[in-house]
Amino acid sequence: MNKEAMQAGNEAMPEISNRRFEREQEGFARPLSVPEGTVLTCSSFFTAHSFSLKDFRGSVTPLGVPIAPHKDRHFVEWETTPAQAKVTTIFTWIGGSQVRPLRPAYPRMAATLIIDGESRLQFPLATIGTEWFVANGGITLGFKARRFQSLVEMPMRWFGIDGISGFYHLQVPAEYLTVGRPLRLRVELAPPREGVETFYYVSPRTDALKVDLAILRDEVVQLQTDLVQLKISHEMLYSQVYPQLFPQRIQGQSVIAHQDETKHLHPANVTVLADGEIVISVREATDHLGLDGRMIAVRSHDNGKTWSRKEVLFDLGNCDHRTAPIFELPNGDWVTTDYRAAGEYTTEGVWDVYACVHGPTLWAAWSTDRGKTWSFADEPMTVPGALYPYAEVERHMIRLPSGRLLVAANYTEAGPDGAMPDFESGYRIAVSHSDDDGRSWQVLSHLPRHPFTVGEATMLRTLSGRILLLSRTQDEGEGWIEKGGLLQSVSHDDGQSWSEWEQTGMSSMNSPGHLLQLQDGRILCSHASRTYPGSIYVTLSHDEGKSWDTAHTRLITNDITNFDTCYPNSGQMADGTIITVWYANLFGKYFVPALIYRAEQL
Repeated sequence: MNKEAMQAGNEAMPEISNRRFEREQEGFARPLSVPEGTVLTCSSFFTAHSFSLKDFRGSVTPLGVPIAPHKDRHFVEWETTPAQAKVTTIFTWIGGSQVRPLRPAYPRMAATLIIDGESRLQFPLATIGTEWFVANGGITLGFKARRFQSLVEMPMRWFGIDGISGFYHLQVPAEYLTVGRPLRLRVELAPPREGVETFYYVSPRTDALKVDLAILRDEVVQLQTDLVQLKISHEMLYSQVYPQLFPQRIQGQSVIAHQDETKHLHPANVTVLADGEIVISVREATDHLGLDGRMIAVRSHDNGKTWSRKEVLFDLGNCDHRTAPIFELPNGDWVTTDYRAAGEYTTEGVWDVYACVHGPTLWAAWSTDRGKTWSFADEPMTVPGALYPYAEVERHMIRLPSGRLLVAANYTEAGPDGAMPDFESGYRIAVSHSDDDGRSWQVLSHLPRHPFTVGEATMLRTLSGRILLLSRTQDEGEGWIEKGGLLQSVSHDDGQSWSEWEQTGMSSMNSPGHLLQLQDGRILCSHASRTYPGSIYVTLSHDEGKSWDTAHTRLITNDITNFDTCYPNSGQMADGTIITVWYANLFGKYFVPALIYRAEQL
């Protein structure tokens, strides 16, 4: 059957169905090479975390069960239903593909279709359009798109890989068929191309040709969900066209400090050094979670207007360095906390924090040559009494007038039975101190318990000596109305004791804050929302954190559409100029944006 025949279809079938052709049957019956019930996925990259998939009918797994991570799976293989007759037949299945990032249309990224062990044709991946056809030797493969998930919309690669989904129609001549025997189909991805990532999946649906009320309902629900997300994306992008409609948005100089086509970047921490150099340290890896995480840096010598090429700060290999905010000592040395998460991965490189945390995650590190070489402490930074030797620091340490360094780390407290507690009740925050310029650390104090704290704390010692500490919170779960704001605790004795937590009125919404005392004495909090409307904010305190002027919160940006974004923090240069940076994910690319603006604009 030729292209015109496939487009025209066949006269109406007597039963209600999705059949479009006289000889058409289900093209997916069971997966091969993987356990029964497994969703067939393959990619040119390694997924270290489970993820979910949706086609135009909604979730492709029962009850939204996540798909297991996979490594080196560059093909998918399955059987069709048995051939019903030795005549030219069309086998239909539901599947999808994605290519990242946004790129020129040519040359096309293609996959190979193998039928019963013989390579038969190549077909395009993630080709936008209602339908396409490819043919070779009488075999024709057609695709009819039914859903497109844009690379500027919500799903992040480690949560959901959606792309373009629809119906695949494979026309096979009679000579290739044996009555009662299924076809063995295999799709292979080409070797990865530099700067491009490909993904293909087959939905485990054996009812591609079926139509009933339940199926139509699922398709309508998915369509409505997509329309909501589409409108959010449009609104966020349109907001960039009319900045004058957002007077609370600071109109500074926007720059991209660093970007990468496929390497994940997070979180970006900025440090303004004594000599005026600005350094952004950021974690680079294949994904948000992956054992190949390493710390890189970019530098600026012109107040953030231009940035150097990336340099590797440190990479010990197979340990997933996740963040390292740089702090400069008075003698010019750099000190940081190397949060690395190797103990949260299995031996296969799969992230499984709840099942296999078996090692420490936080280490002291320092450099005496401005980041060219690094030394690491022999002993990790741990919290006695924690469920396991996990501790996490995402923000800069602070220095007291005595020279003592303080840093706040979140850790997991054991549940009543000594096991892993639920996500919302197990996080505590401990403050550690160092009296030898960051070479060794001991726990000094613990913050009060609070059911909302997640950690990722930021600290600041004010000019009067008060120490402020802010904790991130989530925006979901029981008590969600009270959640989503930054919580604050205060110490009046250099971190030895802390007040009960209080709400600040500032947004957290799944992202931590950052504190900076400006040259004029005001305190700047950089904070964000990862949920609608996705934005980066700055809010001032005029009384050293006793209150926050949330009535005059300013916008840094309001165009965040992808959840895998945020973690803003700021620095101030000698001339008073402020730079706020964060990490971002858009168009399938990862990048570190920065806004440069004047303090009087706040």
